[in-house]
Amino acid sequence: MKLGELVAASPMAELLEDAPANAPELEVTGVAYDSREVKPGSLFVARHEKGYRVDGHQYIPAAAANGAVAAVVQPEYLSDNNPSPAIREGKGGTLPLIVTPDSSAALADFAAAFYGYPARKLRVIGVTGTDGKTTTTFLISKVLEQGGHKTGLFGTVYFKVGAQLWDNPTRATTPEAVEVQELMAQMVADGCDYAVLESSSHGLAQHRLDHCEYDVAVFTNISHEHLDFHGTVEAYRLAKAKLFDFLGTGMDKGIPKVGVVNLDDPQAKMYIERVPAGGRLLTYAVDDEQADVRALNIVSSATGLRYTAATPMGNLDLNLLLTGSFNVYNSLAAIAVGISQGVSLADIKTALEQVPGVAGRMEQIQAGQDFTCIVDYAHTPGAMDKVLGVLRPLTTGKLISVVGSAGERDLAKRPMIGATTTRWSDLVVFTDEDPRFEDPMEIINEIAAGAEDAGKREGRDFLKIVDRHAAIATAFDHASAGDIVALLGKGHEQCIIVGKDKLPWDDRTVARELLEGMRHEA
Repeated sequence: MKLGELVAASPMAELLEDAPANAPELEVTGVAYDSREVKPGSLFVARHEKGYRVDGHQYIPAAAANGAVAAVVQPEYLSDNNPSPAIREGKGGTLPLIVTPDSSAALADFAAAFYGYPARKLRVIGVTGTDGKTTTTFLISKVLEQGGHKTGLFGTVYFKVGAQLWDNPTRATTPEAVEVQELMAQMVADGCDYAVLESSSHGLAQHRLDHCEYDVAVFTNISHEHLDFHGTVEAYRLAKAKLFDFLGTGMDKGIPKVGVVNLDDPQAKMYIERVPAGGRLLTYAVDDEQADVRALNIVSSATGLRYTAATPMGNLDLNLLLTGSFNVYNSLAAIAVGISQGVSLADIKTALEQVPGVAGRMEQIQAGQDFTCIVDYAHTPGAMDKVLGVLRPLTTGKLISVVGSAGERDLAKRPMIGATTTRWSDLVVFTDEDPRFEDPMEIINEIAAGAEDAGKREGRDFLKIVDRHAAIATAFDHASAGDIVALLGKGHEQCIIVGKDKLPWDDRTVARELLEGMRHEA
C-alpha cells in the first residue's frame, strides 16, 4: 500500500512539508508500533500517551535502522521544529515524518486501512463490562456456530479464527489496533461471518477498537476496577459506554444494530440510552422482571447450573456444565445475542449445554486430594465477592483463599480485596500477584489493612506470604477433607510480572504439582 494512501486514511495525520517528493509513493509493507517489529517497508507509529510506560519517539532511530519508510509523531515531538538528524535519517535517506495529535487513533486508522477494513466484511459483536467478558464472548461464539455461522474471537484467554483456537499470548484482554485488524483480516480470509470481541475499557479508551464497525454491543456489569488508568468510576463507565456509541457511528451493514444490557446492573440506564434510534434493545436479568430474557428457578451446584430462561421466543430449560451462579448472567447474555441474530432456541440450548467451561474460570484442579481446588481469574473485589459467594454454600468444611493484587494497578481496591475475601473465607493467604516495580510486601500490607479494618486478625483469619508458590502450598497444608481452596487472581495466565520481566507461572500447573506431591507423600 502507498504511504500517501495510508496518510489519507487518518483525518488527523499529515506528512510534514519537508518530506521527500516521492514520499507519498513509498510502498508500505506493514504498520508497527514496536521498533523491534519493524521490517523493511514498515510505517512506524511512535506513541507517548497515558497507559504506555515508554515514549515511542525515542525508538524512531531503531525503527529507521530496521528499515521503516516513515515515522508517525505527535506535535510535541516537533516543538523545536528541528528533529535530530539521527532520528530523521532512515534507510536510504531522510525518514519522512507524519504528524498527528493522537498517535493511538492514527495507529487504528492506519491498521484498518492497511488490512482493508476487515470489520466491514463481518458482523461484529463486542462484549464489555468488569466481569464475565471472557466467558460471555466464548458462549456467544458457541451459540452462533451452533446456529450455522463461522466465528472468530479474541479475548483475555483465547484467540480464534474459524476452527483454529489458541491461547492469547499478550496478557492483554484487547490486543493493540494492529493485531485487532490483522486478526479480523484473518477471520475474513478464513470465511468467518462473525467476529466476537472482548472489548475492554483500555481497548476502547486507547482506540485499539476503532474501526471495528460493531453491530452488537453487550454490557455485563460495572464494579471497581482500573481506576489507576481511568482515574474515576465515571471515566471508567464512559470508556465502556464507548462500545455502545460505536453502534451509532459504525458502518450501516443493512442490519439493525443491537444493544444487549444486564438490567440488574445499577448502571444499565446509561448503556440502554446509547442504543441508536432504529436499533434493537434486548435486556437480560435474574431479578428484574421487566427483562426480555430472564432466568427462573435457578439451581446451582458444584457440578453445574440448572435454570429456565424465559425469552421472547418461549421458555428454555437449561442444564449447564458451568459452575457459579454468575454464569447465569453470562449465559443469559449469550441467549439474548443468539435471539437477536436469529439462532433458534434449540440451537442455543445445544450450544450452551456443551460448554464445559473456560480456562482459568472456576477451573477445578483434581489430583487425588480429598478437598476441592478451584482456580479463577477473579481479581477485583466484585469478582472475588461473586466467586467466594458461590463457593461458600458449596463448602462442607472450610473455605480457604489465596489472593493478591497487581502492582501499579488501582491501589484503592487493595483494602477492599482484604475485606471481601476475609468476609467469605475461613482463612485467606495474601500473596504476590504481578508486583511489577512495587514492593510485594507493601501491596500485601495494603490488602491486609482492609481485613484488619473489618476486625480480622493476622494468624487467625489471614496469613501474609509473599512467595506465591509457598502461599499455595500453605493453603493446601491447612486444607482437610470437604474444604475448598480457591486460588484467585491469575486464572489462565502463564506468567507473573516482576519489574519488567515476565517470569513463567501458572497457578493451575503449580497447584497440580503440589497436589501430586502431597499424594505421593501420603
